[in-house]
Amino acid sequence: MDKFKLGLDLHGVIDALPEEFKFLTNSIINSGGEVHILTGGSITQKLINQLKDFGIKYTKLFSVYDYLLKTSEIMGEVQFPDGTIQKKFKNEAWDKVKGDYCRKNNISLHIDDTLVYNDNFTTPFARLWTHNNNPKQSHKDVRHLK
Repeated sequence: MDKFKLGLDLHGVIDALPEEFKFLTNSIINSGGEVHILTGGSITQKLINQLKDFGIKYTKLFSVYDYLLKTSEIMGEVQFPDGTIQKKFKNEAWDKVKGDYCRKNNISLHIDDTLVYNDNFTTPFARLWTHNNNPKQSHKDVRHLK
């Protein structure tokens, strides 16, 4: 078997169960595998510090937003409930990026909290339901709540 490669979403997955993913990511890397963090947000020092604070080990960090800034047409701007303003892209462009990344990088399994992405995956995809009594995070679009 080739080395195991895990894809993980940050918001709604790692940050929902940081201790569990700390154990899992450390175990995979210590066993010679890879952990790819695929996040919607831009890669910033704050994001890197968050992963460090959680004790998450990873081999690659990938941003859907940063990728689309370089490769897709900007469709305006979107403002999130917390006041953050970002460039907006077509839903179809956004929704396929993680699936394409996982396919191109031979990811063994990807774990995400956004079910709509599954339609664009050929890689095994697992939806994480944390049921930790917290509301869906405010950065999630209404269509992601399905």
